[in-house]
Amino acid sequence: MPAARQSFPRGILLPLLFAAATLVSYGQQRATDITGVVQDAVTGETLPHANITVQDLKLGSSTSAHGYFVIADVPGDSCTLLVSFIGYRAKRVSVDLTQPLPRLEILLEPTSIQVAGVTVLGTPTLVDVPRAASQIGMSPRTIAALPGIGQPDIFRALQLLPGINAGSSGSSELYVRGGTPDQNLVLFDGMTIYHVDHFFGFFSAFNTDAVKDIHVSTGGFPAEFGGRVSSVINLTGKSGNRNETQLAAGLNLLSANAALEGPIPWLGNATYLIAARRSYTDFIRSGLYDDIYRFATGDREGGSAGSAVRGGGPGSGRNAMTGSVVPLFYFYDFNAKLTAEPSARDVVSLSLYSGKDDLDKSQNFSSGTFVLPGADGQASLSVQDFSRWGNLGASARWMRQWDERFSTTLLAASSDFYSNFDRSTNANLLFAPSDSAGLRRGLAVASKEDNAVRDRTLRIDAQWQFAQAHTASFGLWSSNFHADYRASLNDSTELFHRGSRTWLHAVYAQDRWVWRDLELTAGVRASYSDATTSLTGEPRLAAVYAVTDGVSLTGAWGTYHQFVNRIVNENVLEGSREFWLTADDDLPPTFAEHRILGVKLESADLLLRVEAYDKRLEHLIQYSRRFREGADFANFFFFGNGTARGLEFFLQKKAGDLTGWIGYTLAGVEYTFPKLNGGLAFPADQDHRHDVKTAAKYTLGDWTFSATWVFATGNAYTAPESQYFIRLLNGQSLGYIHISGKNANRLPDFHQLDLSVSKHFSWSSARADIGLSIFNAYNRRNVSYREYTLTTTPITITDVTLLGFTPTVFVQMYF
Repeated sequence: MPAARQSFPRGILLPLLFAAATLVSYGQQRATDITGVVQDAVTGETLPHANITVQDLKLGSSTSAHGYFVIADVPGDSCTLLVSFIGYRAKRVSVDLTQPLPRLEILLEPTSIQVAGVTVLGTPTLVDVPRAASQIGMSPRTIAALPGIGQPDIFRALQLLPGINAGSSGSSELYVRGGTPDQNLVLFDGMTIYHVDHFFGFFSAFNTDAVKDIHVSTGGFPAEFGGRVSSVINLTGKSGNRNETQLAAGLNLLSANAALEGPIPWLGNATYLIAARRSYTDFIRSGLYDDIYRFATGDREGGSAGSAVRGGGPGSGRNAMTGSVVPLFYFYDFNAKLTAEPSARDVVSLSLYSGKDDLDKSQNFSSGTFVLPGADGQASLSVQDFSRWGNLGASARWMRQWDERFSTTLLAASSDFYSNFDRSTNANLLFAPSDSAGLRRGLAVASKEDNAVRDRTLRIDAQWQFAQAHTASFGLWSSNFHADYRASLNDSTELFHRGSRTWLHAVYAQDRWVWRDLELTAGVRASYSDATTSLTGEPRLAAVYAVTDGVSLTGAWGTYHQFVNRIVNENVLEGSREFWLTADDDLPPTFAEHRILGVKLESADLLLRVEAYDKRLEHLIQYSRRFREGADFANFFFFGNGTARGLEFFLQKKAGDLTGWIGYTLAGVEYTFPKLNGGLAFPADQDHRHDVKTAAKYTLGDWTFSATWVFATGNAYTAPESQYFIRLLNGQSLGYIHISGKNANRLPDFHQLDLSVSKHFSWSSARADIGLSIFNAYNRRNVSYREYTLTTTPITITDVTLLGFTPTVFVQMYF
C-alpha cells in the first residue's frame, strides 16, 4: 500500500508568503539611518528627552541624556521630522535621504525668544506627557512661571501633578502614588540624592539655575532603574552656554542666587557651569522667615530676635525664667559642572553638588529663680541646640557613540548624606541653706543623634538599535552602601546604635519592540545584596497600543526591591527625627508590585490621560523608641504590608496664550501591621482620598500671569481621646492616656490658591524678570497638625496652621 502523501498546511503557507513578500518589498525600498543632536538655539545646550517623529510614518525616537538620537531604517527619498521639547517651540525639519546624510544639528528656540524667519509650530506645553505609561516631564523654564515663595521650586511644581502629593501639606517632599519620600529614586546627573529639601522640608534642595530637564516615572519604570519601589525623579544638570559667557543673579525675600556659565576656549569644545544659592536669614531677618520658621519647627515662641519668657509670663513671680531666644538658620546649595567633547563621538562630564542646612536654637536663661524643696537661690540655664544636615555628591560620566546605532555610558558617582542633632542643657543653681553659705551645684543633660550615609556607585549602560523595530538596552550596576545611626544620652548612655555596610550588584536587559501600532518594552533586572545574601529577579513589562493617531492605550507591570530605607521616628515628643539604614537579615528589603492601565487622547490643543494603578507593598517598616513588648525587631521596629490604589485624570490645554491643566486623583493607601492597631488595617499617613490640582498660565506680551489651586482630603492622624489617673497605695498617681485607633481621625480638608504676575524686560546685553507672587491668596487657615494639652480637663486641642496670606517679590537678571 503506497504511503500517504503529506500536503503543506495552507494555514502556515499563506503567512510565510505574505512575510516573504513584505521583506522583498522592504528590501527594494531605500532605508537610511537619521542621526542628530537637539540643542538650544541660544546657548547651544543639548536637550535630553526631546521628541523626534517622522511625519506620515510610525517612526520616532527621543534624545539621550546628551541630546543625541537615531532613527533607524527610514524608508523613502525624503521625510519631514517634527522635533519638540518642553519649554521650546516645536520645529519641522526636512531631510533629503538621497544624499549622504551627516549628523543633524537641530536648534530649538526657547519660548521667550522671538527670531524672524524661523518656522515654529505653536506654543509648547507646560507638561510633557510621553507615550509610555506613567511618564511625565517638566522644564525649569515652565516652573519659573508658576507661583511660589522665593525662587522657583522643582518639587513643589511636581506636587501639582496627579498622583504626586505633599504628605504634610507644607512640605516639599514627594509622596508618589501612596509611596513615601525615601521610596523615590532621586538622581541628579546620575548621583543619588538622599535629602531633597531645605528649611525642614519647606523648599526643595535643587536650584533651577543648574537644572535643564526633569523626567519623572510615577510607576512601572523600566529595568534600567532599580533600588526603589515607588518612582524615579531624574534631573539632568545644565552643561553650560556653548556660545558666550552668561551671568544670572536673583533675589527674593529669603535667599539670593547666582549662576555663571560659558565656553572654555583653551580646552577645546568644552563648557562650564557654576551655580550657588544661599539664604540670608541668619543675618537679615524678616516676617516671612519668622512665619516659615514657626510653622516648619513647631516653635511658637522662636523666630524673632529679642527676649522671650519661658515657664510663665508677666506676674508669674518666682516661677519665671527669662531667656534670650534668637534662632539662627541658613541653607545653601552649590553646583558645578564641566562638560567636554574630545571628539564627535565622545562626551565627558564632571558634576558636583553640595547642600547644607544649619539651625542654631541655643538659648541662655538667667535672672530667674527656682523654688526647690529645702533650698532657694538664683539659677542660670544654658541650652545648646544645633541641627545640621546636608548632601555632598559628585559624578563622572563618559558617553561614547561607537557608531550610529550603538552607544555606551560609563558613570562613577559618589553621594554622602549626614545629619547631626546635638542638644545639651547646663544649669547652675545657687543653694542658700539657712545654716551655711551659698552652695553652687551644676546639672548637665545632653542628647545627640548622628546619621551618615555613604553611597559609591559604578555603572555602565549600553543601547543598541539593531533593527528599525528593536532597541536593546543592557547594563551593570554596582553600589557600596554604608549607613550608620547613633543616638546617645550624656555621652555615656547609648540609646540605639546600628551600622550597616553592603554591596549591591545589579544587571539588567530590556528590548523595545515596535510592530505596527504596538510598542512593547520587556526587560528583567537581577539584584544581589551581600548583606541579605539574596538574589532577586525583577521582571518589567510595558506596552503602548495606538488605536488611532490621537488615541492610545498604555499599560505597565513590574516588581521592585529597595535595599536602603529611611526610618522615621514618629514619636511626637521626640521630634520626628529620621535616619537611613540598609537592609540585612534583620531588616528585609521592601518589595513592591506595580500594575498600571491607562488611555491617552490627544489633539493639537488638548491632552487627556486617564490611568489606574494598583501597588502591592511588602516589608514596610515603622519605628518607635518607646519599648513595646513583641516588636518585630530590637523593640523598636515593626514590619507590615500595604496597598495603594488610585485612578488619575489629567487634562491639559497645550497651545495658545492660555495654557494649563486640571488633575484629579481618587486614591487610597492602607497599611496592615500585625503588631500595631490590633492587627487591623489603617490608612497610611499619606493617604488622601481626593486630590484636585489646577494650574494656569496666561501670556500677554511681556507679562505673564499664573495661578494654581489645590484641594486635598485632610491627612489621617492618631489622637489622644481621654486621660485618667490611678492612685497607688503610696499616695502617688499614675496617668494613662487612651488614644484612638491608628490614623482613625482626619484633619480638615486642605485647599489653597496661589497667584503670580511677572514682567519680562530686555536690553541689548541683559534681560530681567521682575514679579510678585502671592501664597495662599484667600488666607485659608489650613491645618497642618494638631497639638494636645493633656494637663487640662477636657483635653485642649490646638490647630497648627500653615502660612496664611503671604506676598513675596522676586527679581532675576541675566547678563
